[in-house]
Amino acid sequence: MKKNILVAPNSFKECANSVEIASLFQTAFDKLIPEDLKKIIEFHYKPISDGGDGFLEIANNYFSLELLHFEISYPHSDEKFLCPVGYSMQDNKVYIESALVLGLNLVPEDKRNPLLLTSKGMGELIEQLVESAENGFLEIKELVIGIGGTATNDMGLGMMSRFGFELFDKDKSKLDLLPANFIKADKVKYNKKKLPFDITIVHDVNNPLLGKEGATMVYALQKGAGEKDLDILEKGLENILGLIGCDEETKMKLNGAGGGLAGAFQLFFDAKLKSAEKFIFEDLGIAENVYDFVLTGEGKFDFQSRYEKGSYLIIKKYAPEGIPVYVVCGEAEGDLPEEENIHIIELAEYFESLEESIEKIDEGILTAAKIIAREILHQFTIKN
Repeated sequence: MKKNILVAPNSFKECANSVEIASLFQTAFDKLIPEDLKKIIEFHYKPISDGGDGFLEIANNYFSLELLHFEISYPHSDEKFLCPVGYSMQDNKVYIESALVLGLNLVPEDKRNPLLLTSKGMGELIEQLVESAENGFLEIKELVIGIGGTATNDMGLGMMSRFGFELFDKDKSKLDLLPANFIKADKVKYNKKKLPFDITIVHDVNNPLLGKEGATMVYALQKGAGEKDLDILEKGLENILGLIGCDEETKMKLNGAGGGLAGAFQLFFDAKLKSAEKFIFEDLGIAENVYDFVLTGEGKFDFQSRYEKGSYLIIKKYAPEGIPVYVVCGEAEGDLPEEENIHIIELAEYFESLEESIEKIDEGILTAAKIIAREILHQFTIKN
């Protein structure tokens, strides 16, 4: 009976997507694994996405989508760019990756300040999809939106500006829909809009909108916020939720992925939430086989990974079963899993700097593949 090895990396943010990482491992293992051992081993290359960076590439890889492009605004300016989405003619679904709409990579480093960034580009995109559906250009039953990797922290209110959402101060003056102004707001105006299609959200983290484990406190710093900005952002979101009459029970149910973008889809469009776990193991079919050895990974493996990030979901499923799990990452920090059968390979250790490991990702993956290939050779040669 053949031994099954799962290779299921997540994307390495701002470096390489998961399809590219899986391909690099496949090329390496094809060279490193002896022919006689290949006869008893079957590799299953199944790159994953938890809704964050690389979601569209993964959807296209598994579902053979038609790529379409729509002109939308950047998060930091009114300048336009062409944003890709994927369309499935078979089931009339549109796949959207929020990181390609509002991602950090779209925003110059000197503009990365979530107090001043807006999600209006997502609103412009959905507007155009509504128009395409209503004029018969596209038959759309559902939008499947992977949410994660955004530069924004505006709870999707920039998006909602395209659907009539307005903000006013105590003097009844209209405010720009930017997080810096949320704390100044005294009144909101909006009408809930019924869309001609359903929306399903695949979220890359399972954390709340508010609180110490919420969108702002966990992720705003890496988006360019300063320590002093966190209180402004958090209190601003709380103020807006109060103005729209959101009760405590509803607040607790709002998802914080994408700087609260997921929460906006819940509040204003009655979107369904689909966990990254369900998307990976059911929609992508990762759990179709029984595996004897597992490889996963992502760019940075740290405490945030425990918020149901893709690589951690792979670990959580297979490590308790006693299956060896190798985690390949650019760097690892913080409180990491200590189970005996979890092995972390940190690529930065094999280069002069983290930056060099990013520039030479192909060399890093080859190095990791050599380490793993030796273990595969040792384990399966002895057992067989």
